[in-house]
Amino acid sequence: MGSSKSSNAVLAKTLAKYGKRLTDKDYASLLSCKSVSEVVTYLKNNTSYKEILKKVNEREVHRGRLELILRQKLAEDFSSLCIYAKGSSERFSEFVLRQSEIEQIVHYLTTITSHHKSDTAFVFPQYFLGMTSIDFLRLAQAKTYDELFDVLGLSHYGSVLAPYRPAKGEVLNIAKVENVLYRYSYRILYDDIEKYFAGKEKKALLAMFDSIMDYMNFVRIYRLKRYYKAPYDTAKDYAFPYGSIPEKAREKMFNAQTGDEVFSAVEGTAFGRELKKLDYVYAGQIDNLGLYRVTRKNIHFSTYPLVVMMSYYFVMKTEYDNIVSIIEGVRYNVDSDKIKKIVII
Repeated sequence: MGSSKSSNAVLAKTLAKYGKRLTDKDYASLLSCKSVSEVVTYLKNNTSYKEILKKVNEREVHRGRLELILRQKLAEDFSSLCIYAKGSSERFSEFVLRQSEIEQIVHYLTTITSHHKSDTAFVFPQYFLGMTSIDFLRLAQAKTYDELFDVLGLSHYGSVLAPYRPAKGEVLNIAKVENVLYRYSYRILYDDIEKYFAGKEKKALLAMFDSIMDYMNFVRIYRLKRYYKAPYDTAKDYAFPYGSIPEKAREKMFNAQTGDEVFSAVEGTAFGRELKKLDYVYAGQIDNLGLYRVTRKNIHFSTYPLVVMMSYYFVMKTEYDNIVSIIEGVRYNVDSDKIKKIVII
């Protein structure tokens, strides 16, 4: 990790930021809002979002723009921690950067596919701008797949995406490309953990990400089987090759014919036992609920600053998702009790 002074700074700064997260009272107030402008007003006047929202006119802000501003805060909060995390810990800064880059790539791919002009563009914090290999100005101006792939070809994603460049007139399989990009990102992450960390710290980092992978894989395979009756090869292709679910159980998941059989496949495993502890309303919540449970526990009990720092990132990403869910619900006049069921607290 580096010096103990650096480690202590990362831990102290992370815990200080964690203490400013939304409270149960904040969520209750947000859920009682009747309009998006009321949500913005509450965040602006009562929470740590006030600084980034201070120049926002709550009566005129567009939902898409608001979500972008909230994402901006997530990136800026994490980048401010990265300043204190030096040496091998910078691998996690690169991981978060990749996740943000991939979100933007998928956003622009979707924009081109749908033929709708994007009126929003994510602006990376200065810390990340010095690290990215993508020319986002050119990326935002791309109007065709060829233009977009030409820009990305100059980045480290070029060789990853080259096999998926669509022929003229062909519609891109965005879900496939998104999956390939995230597999690439997590492969680098796991390689970095193996290369740059050792001992108990390495074990703790792997345990955290393996747990996250287990929940993500479970929901991915469940959805593929439940809604698309996906065959073995498709399920295996879309699952990440990481996690702690035993290979025998994974094979059963890939071979499952229904969503219920995916649940049956993990019965008797450590993951299956953890799954039963989750209070979910529908199966699609399992990955986010599981991630939140694992990372929040790490913040309270882990003694490793990097585990705490990365857990904070995932906890705050959940908070971002919660606010977006509330905004969407309020915008479409969804009953607050229904919105509450999908908010993860």
